[in-house]
Amino acid sequence: MGVDQARLFPEGVASRVALVLGAGASRGVSYANEGGILSPLDADFFDLLQRAASETSDSDEPALKHVIKQVQKLSYDHWRSMERSFYTLQLRAYMGAKLTNDDDRPDERVIKEFAQCVQVLLRKAHGKRMCLHHMRLLRHFRQDDTVISFNYDLVPERALKPVAEERGVPLERSLYGLAPNKSGHDLPVLLKLHGSSNWKLTAERGAERIEVRTKSWDQLDETPGYRGHLGEGSAFPIFLPFWDKRIERRPWLNLWRTAYERLTNVEAIIVWGYSLPPTDIKAEQFFTLALGERQLPLCVIDPSEQTRRRWRQLFPEALYFPYNCIEHFFGAPPRWWRESGT
Repeated sequence: MGVDQARLFPEGVASRVALVLGAGASRGVSYANEGGILSPLDADFFDLLQRAASETSDSDEPALKHVIKQVQKLSYDHWRSMERSFYTLQLRAYMGAKLTNDDDRPDERVIKEFAQCVQVLLRKAHGKRMCLHHMRLLRHFRQDDTVISFNYDLVPERALKPVAEERGVPLERSLYGLAPNKSGHDLPVLLKLHGSSNWKLTAERGAERIEVRTKSWDQLDETPGYRGHLGEGSAFPIFLPFWDKRIERRPWLNLWRTAYERLTNVEAIIVWGYSLPPTDIKAEQFFTLALGERQLPLCVIDPSEQTRRRWRQLFPEALYFPYNCIEHFFGAPPRWWRESGT
């Protein structure tokens, strides 16, 4: 970086870093090659779900088999995209109900069953295991840093657990940006913009409020925590892959506003495994509005050249650092990354 390093970071490292996590980061966990079910991507969601269904004999089995059966009636292109399949089936059920004046809300069943399928796969892929890669990244993050996740899983929480216990920080709503950090704890804010598997929605004074089911770090040792599907229909506390995510509605609006405010103050960005899909126009505009045309260091960690190109095109003024995988990043990090100085 030469002159840019000294100009941007007089102390040699970035003091406010944002880490953006996508499905590729959860696929790239350190235990990914230990066998079993991989963390799902959009393209292989149903292949993994079919395998999971063959191994499931509990209350999840009916939902898994029903979803698989419905998707198999669609084209093969739908089988290769969870987002496209979900959107098609939900829209079909919604329009059918409106046209026939059906009050049973069949689209709610689609939402509920897809939510259950998501949780089954995440539970099988991650369980209670801890990713060494996420731990290595996050142990250097402090309260001025931000983690923005588009994943529902609990991978970053488990990676933060040893750091939190070392620093004496309890697991509370402020970790997720759902409440002010009154204790001044020294952990990054974890903003899960699509929701989380350990959240639930409750009604408070006529408005929806996000509650965290996991009340302590110890609970992460007791159970995998993938219980979000126990909500009711659209009250499920995650954004399933609607192309039109209603982020302007509460309680989601405050979460996205917090992410926007923190991104406007970052000094460097690391994107790991978030493909910035062309269908997610709101996410693209969110990053554009928050980061503008600032000349920030931008690391993009992804095996897809197409993904790296999308981020590069979105921010042509950025100081660009592409990496094929997280091991590549650790092996040759940029000089502003604080691990090199610790």
